Amino acid sequence: MNAIKSFLIIPLLVGVLYGCNDDNDIDQDEVVTGNNEAGQTENTDNDTVEQTTDNQNTGNSEYNFIHFDLDVDYPNDISFDVEYTKNQDVVGVEVDDEINNVELKGDAANEQIAPQLAKLTFDENTSDDEVLNEVLSAFNLEEDYQIIELEVKFNNGNVKRYKFKN
Repeated sequence: MNAIKSFLIIPLLVGVLYGCNDDNDIDQDEVVTGNNEAGQTENTDNDTVEQTTDNQNTGNSEYNFIHFDLDVDYPNDISFDVEYTKNQDVVGVEVDDEINNVELKGDAANEQIAPQLAKLTFDENTSDDEVLNEVLSAFNLEEDYQIIELEVKFNNGNVKRYKFKN
């Protein structure tokens, strides 16, 4: 009888321990080491700006944000996507530029996109129109976009989501 109980308890314990796993799955192809904290980006479908605040202070970054996710859709299913995430000393960067047929991750993406990210000076108090103009200018994007979705997590932990339709 004890053997049956042991046989049933072991899979249960394995399942519980696996569920408690705190492993951060990071794709090493997308990792760039740095000295600042991480940022991430995401997309939203809201026409207005939403703002949320995290309880933790994320510290300083070389940019005004620690997370930047830009998705621009153009006619004929062409898109331009940039994702920058900084978490402690780990930076993840991806560029998927269908306009110029460029797809980069990690160091190569970071090297290409760093000058454009450095041009972005807006913060959570900047007007939507100014944010749009800064993004279009920094990335040399054409104004014939169909939709632009942008999510930014600023250094102070505030998250703002933007959606611009043309």
